[in-house]
Amino acid sequence: MAEPANHCSVLIAEDDSSIRTLLKSALRRRNLQLATAANGEEALQQLQSQEWLVLVLDLMMPEVTGWDVIAWLAEHPERKPRTVIVVSATDRALLTGIDPAVVNAVIFKPFDVLQLSAYVKASCELPHRDRRRSRIVAAAAEH
Repeated sequence: MAEPANHCSVLIAEDDSSIRTLLKSALRRRNLQLATAANGEEALQQLQSQEWLVLVLDLMMPEVTGWDVIAWLAEHPERKPRTVIVVSATDRALLTGIDPAVVNAVIFKPFDVLQLSAYVKASCELPHRDRRRSRIVAAAAEH
């Protein structure tokens, strides 16, 4: 059975405060439980202290990067959120080494915030092992 969206916990890890605020505002309209991390270190602290259903992760953050967070999640799969969506302005060629066991989708900046919030909401509503999840989040990479 799908979990109600209002029980969906979403962590937004983004160092750009304007993007972080925009994402939080768009996702709040979807009645999700939200928290933010301004850098990778804060994201790791939150990932260790609570279970998250969705992680929206920027790759290019100072000091502890999104890449570092992905590596940590690969080493600690029990802490991996159900869905990890990377948002990045990184060159697509640099993303070929991204760990598909950790990352479910990549969305390139600039992105449509309403589309991203729809992907997050859809991820919240699908059962954990539902095959539709991979199709829904994979579509994010195409846009």
